[in-house]
Amino acid sequence: MKSRFIIISSITGLTALILTLPYPSVKLSEAFCSISIKHPLGCSPLGEDMALLVFWGIFKTIFIAVIGRFIAVAISTLGFLASHFSNNFVFEIIARIAESVMTIPSLLLALSFGFLLGSGFVSMIIAIALSEWAMNQKWMLNRKKEFERHSYILASTAMGASKLHVFRYHLWPLVVRDVVFLIFLYLPTSILTVASLEFLGLSTGGLPGLGFLVALYKDYIFIYPNISLPPIIVVIATVLLLLGFKKRLNFSLSQES
Repeated sequence: MKSRFIIISSITGLTALILTLPYPSVKLSEAFCSISIKHPLGCSPLGEDMALLVFWGIFKTIFIAVIGRFIAVAISTLGFLASHFSNNFVFEIIARIAESVMTIPSLLLALSFGFLLGSGFVSMIIAIALSEWAMNQKWMLNRKKEFERHSYILASTAMGASKLHVFRYHLWPLVVRDVVFLIFLYLPTSILTVASLEFLGLSTGGLPGLGFLVALYKDYIFIYPNISLPPIIVVIATVLLLLGFKKRLNFSLSQES
């Protein structure tokens, strides 16, 4: 209950910020301006407010990572359904493909898909989704094996219940809970992957993400650390916060089960 309250409060606060904060605008007369009340992190070489750049950068990075996670988990759920409503042969085929893809590092896969599809917002999301599908699929298939060993599911199957009945009344509530956890399980990794792709030059168009900001202002680290350090610190802080939330969510799910 407390975790749900934290999630709802965070989403509400973030929505309020998104609706009220303006986009950073170019003001050459304020280039490299110092830290002040008006500009808490100073200004960029183009006079943009660094605080606004960092906020919209982390928002864009997280948004791409979350959408990519949703698509990856959705594809894995389809694989779960395909293996459940078919025979064991389909299950083994999906499992072997997932295991084969998992032998390639996810970042390398994301780089390959990203530069194959080219720069763009949609390309980045597809790269994240495809590079992380295998991990999610393996998780879902392993959980399917665990679920099917539950005594009430074995009893239902032994009494002649159809696969649709077993899925609807027994598997679906367990799958939904796992899907929610699975979205957050690899979200820190997804954020780092998005930032890495942006850092390496894969553009998403529009406002820059945090990875692009790190690459763009890294040369100013000794001259203007207020420009170079905030994107790096925000990426690290976001990942650490999500890791803490993931552990808390994992504990809550273990308590419920």
